[in-house]
Amino acid sequence: MNKQVLKTMIAFIVLFSVAAYSNFLPSKVSAATSSVRLSSLSPDSKDDFYTTYGYDEEKFTDVYGKIVNDGLGFYGNSPYASYEVSGKEYSSFEGKVTLDSREVNGDYGKSVVGFYADDRLLYEKPLSKSSGVINVNVKLPKNTKNFFIIVKEVEGSKGKHLIVVQDGTFVKGGSYLSVPYSSYSSLITIGTSNSERYHSTESYHDLEDINGNLITNGFSLDTPGYEGGLSYSTFSIEGNGYNTLETSISLDARYVNGDWGKSVVGIYADDYLLYEKEYTSKTPIQKVKVSIPKGTHHLTLVTNQIKGAKGTQAVTFSQPVVSKVGSSYKSIPYTALPSTIGGNASNGAWETNLSQFGGIIRFSNGTLATSGLILESDYDGDAYVNYNLSDSGVNYFKAKLALDSAYLQGDYGSSTIQLLADNRVLYSKALTKSTGIVNVGVQIPSKAQEFKIVVKQKEGAKGYHNVVLGNAVFQKLPVSSKLSPSRVSVANNYNQNDVVTVKSLAKGDVIKVYNTKGALLATSKPVTSNYAKISIKQLGTAKGNILVSRTTSGVLESDSVSVPYAAEPVPSPSVAAKQVTIENNKNKNDLITVKSLSKNDVIKVYNSKGSLIATSKPVASNYTKISIKQLGTGKGNVLISRISTGKVESAKTSVAYKAE
Repeated sequence: MNKQVLKTMIAFIVLFSVAAYSNFLPSKVSAATSSVRLSSLSPDSKDDFYTTYGYDEEKFTDVYGKIVNDGLGFYGNSPYASYEVSGKEYSSFEGKVTLDSREVNGDYGKSVVGFYADDRLLYEKPLSKSSGVINVNVKLPKNTKNFFIIVKEVEGSKGKHLIVVQDGTFVKGGSYLSVPYSSYSSLITIGTSNSERYHSTESYHDLEDINGNLITNGFSLDTPGYEGGLSYSTFSIEGNGYNTLETSISLDARYVNGDWGKSVVGIYADDYLLYEKEYTSKTPIQKVKVSIPKGTHHLTLVTNQIKGAKGTQAVTFSQPVVSKVGSSYKSIPYTALPSTIGGNASNGAWETNLSQFGGIIRFSNGTLATSGLILESDYDGDAYVNYNLSDSGVNYFKAKLALDSAYLQGDYGSSTIQLLADNRVLYSKALTKSTGIVNVGVQIPSKAQEFKIVVKQKEGAKGYHNVVLGNAVFQKLPVSSKLSPSRVSVANNYNQNDVVTVKSLAKGDVIKVYNTKGALLATSKPVTSNYAKISIKQLGTAKGNILVSRTTSGVLESDSVSVPYAAEPVPSPSVAAKQVTIENNKNKNDLITVKSLSKNDVIKVYNSKGSLIATSKPVASNYTKISIKQLGTGKGNVLISRISTGKVESAKTSVAYKAE
């Protein structure tokens, strides 16, 4: 036996031994995982679902014409199959997706396939002849209850595609999809509690994003093409603890080429606006994620539209889901639309809210809002609306104020808006073409019973303006704590500025002083220590009251406290020059004598420049003598004043003296 043959035999024996031994070793892959073929399972629910091709029960093919030995077919407008997987420990799904080669050559329309774990989209793909054979490998969340395969199709001139899921397999024993959510639901699953022109993928298979791709789970909002207006969908989420809403928003691609008007989209948590954006044919898909405030009862998604020459746009919302992520919530104040408060009288006023269209809310620059008020005077008089606030608890009103851009070119007269609480004017503004958009916010007094919006207009040759209050809401905001009168003192000074002193303040506090009619007299700068001194030119000579409020940083102004002040002190009688004699002595102190005084009068002596040079003791009789070291050797003048008991210093009297 030669060496080469021996080497060959040894190698063969070693190889056989290793192979034989390896059969007794545990397989790492098979020990860790196992799999179940999708084709071995029966769907719990299905539609337009097939296991063979045609009446002859042929096998499916892939897009290249190759036979698919293990495949499932989907053919129709909205085919689907669902599998209950709860408790079966499937960690992932693997397989391939393709189109059957017999329905690809020519116009077979559009197709999309999506794989879902309950309401969670795991994978979505538009399909065409060029897609080829696509590998799908997705992990499932650990507690998945149902697995869905969802297909949407739009028919072409030759029919529809046949979608083939090839070699579908559930895998056990691998890692699960890690998710941060403790709850997760599609808005389509929740369903609308109220809606107008809402179209979901449960009923419609042909919803598209702006790129022309079909949507497997979502809805659209549109308005009648002949008039535009409002469409909305409201979802009740009360008690579920959701704190996040996510969706992808765009215009439907079928309504962007040409003049289809304009659309604005809003998302509201009850009456609170979470998101607003105007969409045009150039707006790409917007991935929107907003925080949901705690205690939210309803989510409303709304669009307002202006029709174009070709009609109106459609807005699509793909994969709209709500979830609970962590335990934190968006903090917001109580917010109410005007319609929630309720107007009790009006003229020439219309509100567009989340379910009622009162007119398009369009600002002076042509941009749109999803809610607000429109006011226009008519032959019955000024436009106005009253709101009863007695049981509302609100203390703030805000809006975006503007003239409607459709009423600017030409003579539409003049307009002035006023916001009033119990007939007290809180805000007033004349509006012109150049006003633009003004953010208006007014604090409503705590005991106000009525809030009124009035637009006073003069008609022009073309009529009246439309005055717009976009995104108008009432709110309940935190209020600064009210001052106690004991912390406020008022010095009503004679012949100088009066001073209001407020003690025990926090850094950054701002103090405002009003007269009893509510007119603002003074505002302090933010305090830098624990008190404020506010100088006021004159409160008046008589006694009276002022109103003092505090505004702490970041919150609303407090209610004002009424603080009394005394009348200005009465000035003492001035000293007449004839009452004064001055001895300008040589080599000894000079002497000033003032006669005809009252008991306890105090005399002050100033030089001609106003500097104090001497003060007498309170007089014990009817005169006083004041010794001054030296007035000077030359002649001159001094200024003499008197302070009588209970009175302030008198005016100064100039008295001449001779040279020594």
